[in-house]
Amino acid sequence: MKKIISYIYLLIGLLIIDSCIEPVEFSTISVDSNLVVNGILTNELKNHTVELSRTIPIDSTKLSPEKNATVFVTDNTGAIYNFQETEDGTYTSINTFSAEAAKKYTLNIETSNGQKYTSSEEMLPGTATVGDLDISIEENEISQIQELVIKANSNPSSGDGNYYRYEYDETYKIKTPIWSQKKLLIISDTNPYEFELVDKTPEEDGIGFCYGNQKSKKVLVTETLSLSQDQVIGFPIRQIPLDSYIIGIRYSILVKQYVINQNTFDFYTLLDKFSNPDDIFSQTQVGNIPSNVTSVDNPQEDKVLGFFEVSSLSTKRIFLNREDITEVDFENYQNLGSCAERVNPEIEDSRGRSPLLNRLRTGWIYQSPPDVLIIPPNKPYQLALKICGDCSHLGPVNPPDFWTE
Repeated sequence: MKKIISYIYLLIGLLIIDSCIEPVEFSTISVDSNLVVNGILTNELKNHTVELSRTIPIDSTKLSPEKNATVFVTDNTGAIYNFQETEDGTYTSINTFSAEAAKKYTLNIETSNGQKYTSSEEMLPGTATVGDLDISIEENEISQIQELVIKANSNPSSGDGNYYRYEYDETYKIKTPIWSQKKLLIISDTNPYEFELVDKTPEEDGIGFCYGNQKSKKVLVTETLSLSQDQVIGFPIRQIPLDSYIIGIRYSILVKQYVINQNTFDFYTLLDKFSNPDDIFSQTQVGNIPSNVTSVDNPQEDKVLGFFEVSSLSTKRIFLNREDITEVDFENYQNLGSCAERVNPEIEDSRGRSPLLNRLRTGWIYQSPPDVLIIPPNKPYQLALKICGDCSHLGPVNPPDFWTE
């Protein structure tokens, strides 16, 4: 959900752009502190979340969460669903619940300074399950390279569908270019320096594999109004170059399909348009992005960014091995040539410093004993670049609970 707020932050600079394009001195930009809302209710029985923050200048990198607010959702039967702040700016429902058909839901917010906001009433659209995920190898028309393309299909919807939004959560198995069964511990980082060579443990260090994870960052929406039936057919979800290490060993993708209403579809469509840097100075203005959350006290001046979405959700996960996809070789995450370098620094040099300690603290790890017949007592350890022998910077060393081989 945080990616939606990231999209909105990209638009902040447009709030001060006139219809004419003029040079902008970013250091002098002042931005109104508008409330940013990101809330999704689905038909899942769970603790739902609402994220609140404030707009930030275009040259700022630090987020500004809206803390200590009062957040609750009401429905047209009089039920109240209270939320509590579980992280700065993140509010989670105290009790589990699921959005139900025929009920109308309203998001209510009161900030710590007493400003009140409310959303329009939103209903759960129809439901539709994810159908088969199509897998194909296609040539990218722009880059002219072969790609794995994953496309989504839906089963026919029940109720009012016609508008769909997709997200994906992918996980992939990675192998380190080199691997050692041992690691070097720093026992004393002051003179006299002391190090200990110990066996790696699978629970802490793994066995040479890691499990990377990425979530979709682009807006993925489509509609079926133009089709003969309310059914998504062959909608592209993910494209991965065939030589990518992401699909080098084993790959899994969880596709999430949301059935949404037209207002939600319009919001994401315009959000996608503004997130494209090629269109950043188009004639469409930020104020035209439809937010269904407004200020109670000052709706004309106190603008709100973001959206309160009520949608039905269906998911599907698949696993793919490299041999299921292609026979084309893949490129490892790290160039193998750069992994050939080895050093065996001194434990202590003539000036009382430890080159070994310095290497261990600056991106090197133990690889093996020195490749010589007689090992010098002051240089007993051969090191390799950590990025080559430890892939944990790309993901955990142990597989997630859902992972199967």
